[in-house]
Amino acid sequence: MGLRSASDAGVNPMCLLSPDTMRMPVQANKAIVGANAFSHSSGIHQDGFLKDSSTYEIINPEEVGADGSKIVLTARSGRSALAFRLLKIGYEFNRNDVDVLYDRFLQVADTKKEVVEEDLHQLAKAYIDSTVTV
Repeated sequence: MGLRSASDAGVNPMCLLSPDTMRMPVQANKAIVGANAFSHSSGIHQDGFLKDSSTYEIINPEEVGADGSKIVLTARSGRSALAFRLLKIGYEFNRNDVDVLYDRFLQVADTKKEVVEEDLHQLAKAYIDSTVTV
């Protein structure tokens, strides 16, 4: 499905002028202007991106009007992406914790197309509750 509005896709409104005029939607994975152009969902790809964003993004997303890069969590995502997204929402876990959480994450990811922030909160809270001793 193509882009509907600049605010929905996080892209520069000028990028929508041609598709709107021509009545031809832009593919989501289209380089630079597609809604998923700066999204990363594969484990090794995500790890490389997190270590050095220029590995997979030759231009800064903001330079073309995109909101920024996005790490999408799927069943193909790795531990570094999971740890990154958990840290981004306020949870800091050590490597051993992430290993345990990763197994639980995969169980969720195998049932959904994308693991969203709410899922991460549930995973983190359940893990924290299971490790708290009374």
